[in-house]
Amino acid sequence: MNQDTLLYTLPQWFVFAGIIASVYGWVEHKKTFRLLGPVIFFLLGIFSVYSILNGSFSARDFLTPAEIINEAMEEETIEDIPFIAQLLPAYFAFLFSGLLAIPTFILEWKDRKGKNLMIILTALAGLMGFFIIVGALRSF
Repeated sequence: MNQDTLLYTLPQWFVFAGIIASVYGWVEHKKTFRLLGPVIFFLLGIFSVYSILNGSFSARDFLTPAEIINEAMEEETIEDIPFIAQLLPAYFAFLFSGLLAIPTFILEWKDRKGKNLMIILTALAGLMGFFIIVGALRSF
């Protein structure tokens, strides 16, 4: 499995695992699984930070040195943007989901009001990233 494949498959598994754990914990009244959902989304956020900082989306992989130096880029359409670069907004959504997972975990752990709203917002941020990946795969 090459790095490109890992960039779009692994986050999808994180999103599904986080949602399934949260829903299962809510339906079956199992606090362990309700806590596991935000932990999975937090791990997805860590993976996103690692991927972004690791240079997986670096412009040097998509532009020639002359284009970078001259900044002489013409307007591009979505079809001209490389597939990996189309995934970058999804990783920002996953990062946001990971950040939302922190208060979600704390609210769930302390059994406070707003925990259900926070897990829904966390899952929606993760799903937003998921659908960005699906859109990139369709244009590929």
